[in-house]
Amino acid sequence: MTAILILFAIALVLSLVLTPVSGWLGRRLRILAMPQARTVHTTPMPRSGGLALFVTFFACLALAAWLLPRPVTAILYGHSMRFVYAGACLIFAVGFADDKWTLPSKLKLVGQIVAACVACYGGARIASFALPGDFIIHFDILSYAVTVFWFVLLINAINLIDGLDGLAAGVVFFATAVQAVLAAMRGEAHTAALFAVMAGATLGFLRYNFNPASLFLGDGGSYFLGYMLAALSVSGSVKSQVGATLLMPVIALGVPLLDTITAPLRRFLRGRDMFEPDKRHVHHKLLSRGWSQRQVVLFLYGITIFLALSALVLVNLRNAPAGLFLVAVGAALVLLVRKAGYFSYFAVDKILGWLRDVSDDTGLARERRTFLNHQIEISQAADVDTLWLRVTEALEHLRFDMAEMVLSGAGAATCRLRPDPPGEAAPAAHRWRRDGGSEMDRELLCSPAVMKLELPLLGKDGRVLGALWLVKDLAGDPLNEFTLRRVENLRRTVTAALDSLVPAP
Repeated sequence: MTAILILFAIALVLSLVLTPVSGWLGRRLRILAMPQARTVHTTPMPRSGGLALFVTFFACLALAAWLLPRPVTAILYGHSMRFVYAGACLIFAVGFADDKWTLPSKLKLVGQIVAACVACYGGARIASFALPGDFIIHFDILSYAVTVFWFVLLINAINLIDGLDGLAAGVVFFATAVQAVLAAMRGEAHTAALFAVMAGATLGFLRYNFNPASLFLGDGGSYFLGYMLAALSVSGSVKSQVGATLLMPVIALGVPLLDTITAPLRRFLRGRDMFEPDKRHVHHKLLSRGWSQRQVVLFLYGITIFLALSALVLVNLRNAPAGLFLVAVGAALVLLVRKAGYFSYFAVDKILGWLRDVSDDTGLARERRTFLNHQIEISQAADVDTLWLRVTEALEHLRFDMAEMVLSGAGAATCRLRPDPPGEAAPAAHRWRRDGGSEMDRELLCSPAVMKLELPLLGKDGRVLGALWLVKDLAGDPLNEFTLRRVENLRRTVTAALDSLVPAP
């Protein structure tokens, strides 16, 4: 335990010394974060702080050979951990390159997957997951995919929350400090040592990154921290304890993980690129409520400390108490984030509306299938009169009040939705009223609450086949959200049917 505390102190001192150097190097190499619409800083800032964390970690790893017992160092430098370190170098290189040149998001995702595959190939793999009550889930052939997802999830969780001074580094510090304590309690000295090094490195970095920051973590730093959190939580445990070790980062990093999972879904629902950065993360929502950067960071620190301590309690509980405690912690997290206004994009009415649209587009809704039957009947009409009869059935289904169809060869294609002038013969037209009459209702036509639609019927070759006029009283029967979509479908179906029934001149 003394050696682990010494490694923590060394990491802290090295980080305090190397962080200003990495900031100076970032300025010299022009690795700068420029002010943008989605950022909160107003001046160019070096985003090379991750270099100090990376160098500190591997320097302490080298010093561990002189501080830790041989059996522990044998694990630290063993076959499996060498692959973990190789993946760490790869993911840091991808992030640091993005800090300098801004790589495409899909290329960065590929880099994250490759780095995860390297660690997984070396043996850092989630083969099973133990739940409270001695219930174990075995992933078998899905183990590789689950492990890669775990790595990508944590990498992006730390990256997405790195939007305010000191936020990502502080969250990682609290999470790794608790993980180090838990690993020491389990007797896993090698895991405790590495978590202690990460905790010391991030604490030293916070000296320069806390608001007002003098440099940023950058993608190199956030990718490296997220990767190491994922790798150590997998490789530092025996199979029977995988559930506990994975629950620790899941609970302790509850806010960034929730942000990571919901951000792509939010962008998808809003019709945007799922990988496109935005300014709608949980810390941005709190800023929009008038909170200062420091208030937001301290608030999220408080949540992280609470969740980390809760995770520490949880892994020491068994069976039913553990399950109840997990439910309580999860409910508290959702409530806190909801109060921050983050779930406004996932309001029930919006989600239900979107699901109705999907159901209608795919034809799963019964009303859509019923109208499709009307379209089929119209398209199979043998003559114009039969076609009109079936059109009126469709209009009855849509609850229109009046309609008229005039064909170009049957009379002037001008609006006839009015009573016929006295002494004039009505042109050849098809008319319909929902109440069974055939004359146009002047009072209804003049009502300000009536919707009147004029639909030109154009054939494939561009010839004018005629026109269709529809009337609906919105005062007596409000417009359905799918009515106008049905009307367009009806127009296309009628046009296609008339194109074959009305010969070209």
